[in-house]
Amino acid sequence: MEARKSSIVTDDVYLLKEGQFYMPTWGVLVTLVIALVVLKSFIYIKDDKRHGK
Repeated sequence: MEARKSSIVTDDVYLLKEGQFYMPTWGVLVTLVIALVVLKSFIYIKDDKRHGK
């Protein structure tokens, strides 16, 4: 049986090299959420005059 060529994985897609950093999708999403929370904590400044506005 001959292997079929995928329409998604083409010849332009390369496998990871030995020792190359790899992170699963869920790891990227968790990292981005944590970064968003940290950035928001730096940007948001409580101001008593605005009453949380």
